[in-house]
Amino acid sequence: MYQPKAPILESLTPFSRLLFSVLMIISCFALTFFIGLLLTAPLFGVKTVEVIALLSNLEDAKSIKLLQYFQVLQSFGLFIFPVLLCGYFFERSSTRYLHLDKPSRWQIYLLTLAMMFIALPFINWMVEMNELMKLPTFLKGMEDWMKSSEEQAAKLTGAFMKMPTMGAFIFNLLMIAVLPAIGEEFLFRGLLQRVLKEWAGSIHLAIFVSAFLFSAMHMQFYGFLPRMLLGVLFGYLFYWSGSLWVPIWAHLINNGAVVIVAYLCHQGIIKGDYENFGSTDNVFLIVGSALLMGGCLWIIRRLRPETHETMPIPENSLTE
Repeated sequence: MYQPKAPILESLTPFSRLLFSVLMIISCFALTFFIGLLLTAPLFGVKTVEVIALLSNLEDAKSIKLLQYFQVLQSFGLFIFPVLLCGYFFERSSTRYLHLDKPSRWQIYLLTLAMMFIALPFINWMVEMNELMKLPTFLKGMEDWMKSSEEQAAKLTGAFMKMPTMGAFIFNLLMIAVLPAIGEEFLFRGLLQRVLKEWAGSIHLAIFVSAFLFSAMHMQFYGFLPRMLLGVLFGYLFYWSGSLWVPIWAHLINNGAVVIVAYLCHQGIIKGDYENFGSTDNVFLIVGSALLMGGCLWIIRRLRPETHETMPIPENSLTE
């Protein structure tokens, strides 16, 4: 009778798994970036030594294409490849390890769709509050650097959001919505949230630490708090639904809505600025948004499948 093979790294403690995961992420990203760098010459006619200089020029069309190219590579090298490998080493099945084999209930996907739009006024209010952040005088150097990073990120986003054709729109949906939704949820919820839960023994601590790392990774400090809130939201969606497809769906809605609105604005179909989509100064709408978002989460928690597993902690889940 066939006996399934034990996972290759089954005996690792949770802390060792965390270290292994970090090493795998760094290795896959470095290898993918290096291969991608070598391919810039045949693909774009750009010498390797010229790439760094071109990436800083957001006014040049070739530079934008290079940035898009590396953005896609990053999604695979930093988020998707290392997580799939870790899933294989830890459980011999990436789909089972990441809870991709559990689709969850259709009502949860419908509620998640509604919740992501309901949450917009509250999330945008948090963005406005975060932008008011002022550091003490002795941290002026850090504050200037943070503002400079934020301005560069805004310029890059603005360059990506120029979509004169349907082809550019479809590519942006893939690059900004689909790949990040899959890749970032693979890494922060599928892998890190699980490993941190096994190590620390607390799912709530794991959700908040993963959300913190998720927000910090974006290096946009004046949007740190609302992005961390989204990370917490995605974390609980994963925990309560039992399926990684649910936070992937929520992440896809969040990013995809921005791309769609930006395209419609660029085409003149709707008026306004995509960056202010869902914003309001109405206090009642903001408070109502927060309350309804909480209500949707409560219903989703009540709807979790009867067979839902909360990622049990292995016997060897002791800190080193």
